[in-house]
Amino acid sequence: MDFRRFTKPALIVLALAGVLWLGGSRLAAARSLPRASGQEQAVAPFLYPPYYGRSSEESVFDHSSPNYTLTDNKIVTYSGEVLNKTCPVPAPPGTPPPNGLCDQGYGSYWSYKLGIYLWYNGHDGIDYGISYRPLLAAADANQVVYAGWYNPQDHGSNLGIFVRLRHPNGYNTWYGHMSAIAVQSCPTVGCANIPQGEVIGISGSTGNSSGPHLHFRVTNPQNRAVDPYGWVGPAGQDPWEYNQPESLWAQLPDISGYPKNVYPGGAPLPTPTEPPIGLLVDDLDPRFDQIPEGCWTVVNTSAANSQNGRMLNIQPITSGSDTCRARWKLPLGSGAGTYAIYVRIPAVRATSRGALYYIIHDGKTDMVVVNQAVFPNLNVPTGWVYVGKYYFNGVTLEYVQLGNRTQDMTGDAASLELAADAVRFVPLAPGTPLPSDTPTITSTPTVSLTPTVTRTPTVTNTPTVTRTPTITRTPTATRTPTNTSAIRPTDTRWPTRTPSITNTPRPSDTRIPTRTLTASRTPTPSRTPTASRTPTITRTPTFTRTLTPSRTPTNTRTPTFTRTLTPSRTPTFTRTPTPTRTFTRTPGPSPTRTLTPTRTPTQTRVPSLTPRPTDTRWPTRASTGGP
Repeated sequence: MDFRRFTKPALIVLALAGVLWLGGSRLAAARSLPRASGQEQAVAPFLYPPYYGRSSEESVFDHSSPNYTLTDNKIVTYSGEVLNKTCPVPAPPGTPPPNGLCDQGYGSYWSYKLGIYLWYNGHDGIDYGISYRPLLAAADANQVVYAGWYNPQDHGSNLGIFVRLRHPNGYNTWYGHMSAIAVQSCPTVGCANIPQGEVIGISGSTGNSSGPHLHFRVTNPQNRAVDPYGWVGPAGQDPWEYNQPESLWAQLPDISGYPKNVYPGGAPLPTPTEPPIGLLVDDLDPRFDQIPEGCWTVVNTSAANSQNGRMLNIQPITSGSDTCRARWKLPLGSGAGTYAIYVRIPAVRATSRGALYYIIHDGKTDMVVVNQAVFPNLNVPTGWVYVGKYYFNGVTLEYVQLGNRTQDMTGDAASLELAADAVRFVPLAPGTPLPSDTPTITSTPTVSLTPTVTRTPTVTNTPTVTRTPTITRTPTATRTPTNTSAIRPTDTRWPTRTPSITNTPRPSDTRIPTRTLTASRTPTPSRTPTASRTPTITRTPTFTRTLTPSRTPTNTRTPTFTRTLTPSRTPTFTRTPTPTRTFTRTPGPSPTRTLTPTRTPTQTRVPSLTPRPTDTRWPTRASTGGP
């Protein structure tokens, strides 16, 4: 352009216009760039508690490196407190660590502010101590990105059975280590319509986990893990650049199961009442059949161990198609509508960890996976497991099917048994909230934090549950609810290899901490099953809330219950909370948190939680993607 044609005033006007345009474009560009925290604008709170009742905070989000790396040797909490592997000199104000050791092993470091060890270095989510209880969608979801085993052929890797939901604002929530799911994956945004608060499955201890809990992970639209509690430390000093400073909680979860927490807590969501029986079909009902006829083996039991004292079982296969199927049909004329489906897992001879139930309804087929080996248990004492709600037209042939092909690991299938018993079709009126088959949680926080830290709450929910001593849990079936496969030397929080279902080799998100809800009815026991990952180590410091007892006084549904023949399903169902939280620290790396709930003849599912130092789950390599 030839500027000589313009007069001086015109040139001045053009210059001013250029400055304004340049400034405006720069401002617009600045607004379009992500903030230092990785967000374009403040995020409106949208999350609600992912469980009913209360829980305990077991592991926190590490703002220094939420990618399962240990090289920085520190944990930074959302309040800005820095926990170091090596005790700082001079020591910060607060409570000094026992025996002067700031490193409890496996990435657990001492908090001078709280006077406890916090878990753990590199953690990318929040671990809540809930044991075999319903998990809820934390927000409305428009897609189930994934629902199933992280790796069907490696039940000890990563998140085990998990669900990943996508929400309308682009955020995703992940629910790891589940024992059963009640939703199905779908491929595109908008393919699902799951309201906040809907039951999506049941918590558990599958994958790289040391005991029953929920690993709750949140990823932003850029697929980066973020802390749902935000950042309340010094402004602008959050070391995790992708985090948002705002809390994403519209309602805070109740974490009062343990008194010393990093995060704030809220009011508990009320637990729904027991659902009605609905239409019950068992293996003696004319509406039940086998294909081919007689392919299942009939097993007679006590009335307490299976519906009407009879069940069916078969050895699972892990490849090919089903060669034997069981079908429970919705009675014709039942009427069109939405039904909640419950399947009963017998108390004996049900040791498959990957049973596949198909729901054939209204011309569609949906599939869910259930870890039969951990049911029944203290929170699902009847063995009735919720597997979702579905619309049935009531006219065509509609049914629930269980075949003999499972998602058990090939090397284990020969020693496992798949069980078929009964199904309930519970009609739901429009707007009826999903039923919950778990008992209400009694918040009896009798946690005594005495020097010897014996967090023994006064919870003895027992005598009444006499599951009849005839419960022959077959010698071969060790119903170790806490997924002993996850407690292997190699399963330290480093996942061995992340399967293709997720772009992020999300290490097994385990929550080592023993801090499980102290009074709730969930034996959220020590997050570690009977296999102490490091048998020889007893971390001795006599004291404080050492990792040993899970925050929940022995409320642990001590795994290893071996389903041995004669283990009467515990006439003495005593939930003896004697978990002394003492954890003796001897030169060994990790507190052994072992749960040894053996369903012995007396079947006392006594949770004896001993803090498992080994419960660490360090993923080998954390990527930022997802399935």
